[in-house]
Amino acid sequence: MKITFLGTGTSQGVPIPLCSCHVCQSDNPKNKRLRSSLFIEHNNLHVLIDTSVDFRQQMLRARIQQIDSVLITHHHYDHLYGLDDIRAFTNAQNKILDVYTKPDCIPEIMTRFGYAFHNGNLTIGLPALRMHAVKHTFTINHNSSSLNVTPIEVAHGSLNIYGYRIGNMAYITDCKGIPQSSIALLQGLDILIIESLRKRPHPTHACLDESLGFIDKIHPKKAFLTHFSHEIEHEELEANLPEHVFAAYDTLELIL
Repeated sequence: MKITFLGTGTSQGVPIPLCSCHVCQSDNPKNKRLRSSLFIEHNNLHVLIDTSVDFRQQMLRARIQQIDSVLITHHHYDHLYGLDDIRAFTNAQNKILDVYTKPDCIPEIMTRFGYAFHNGNLTIGLPALRMHAVKHTFTINHNSSSLNVTPIEVAHGSLNIYGYRIGNMAYITDCKGIPQSSIALLQGLDILIIESLRKRPHPTHACLDESLGFIDKIHPKKAFLTHFSHEIEHEELEANLPEHVFAAYDTLELIL
């Protein structure tokens, strides 16, 4: 399994327009962050987690040639609003793509992008998508390859959203709390990817200490922090993390 970080930034990305802080003004490419999204390749199967508002730029930068399925964590704009641009892939591949998400996320997606789920969209160049509500472990199949995916419910403030476990990797973003039932589903991981918005506490996102606390409870072999604001400077953060915890950055690739 190959894992590519398409974006590691929070909702505004980094740098933020008009901001003169040392991170936004940094020349270090690891401090330049598109909105958070992840791409997974397993044999002949290509799975995208979230259609970030920077989707088009991410596809061009990573030179992605194929998408077979999409997992949506939740409906907030930074994780969803690039969905229209997926038409480039449905048109080129001449096929409908399956989209998987939490049942109560579907009405939000349909309100904004309902046109993308109509029959016949392939003939007129619109995005061609098929929606699936998922609650338990399901299997994505394509070209004789398959992946088992387990939705992991977490608390994004008062909104319950999904992270996803795929094999021995899990991706959790926009996470203020993880219930014990979800902690149990995250045991035995080789890689945990989890947000760490900033050092200061935030009402709906995990700060650094909270993220490290979740990592201690889950006990992955390795953990990678993501979904950073401009209050996180990459080298400063990396220098002060436990030996099995790392700061992710845009374009980072992992092989599992």
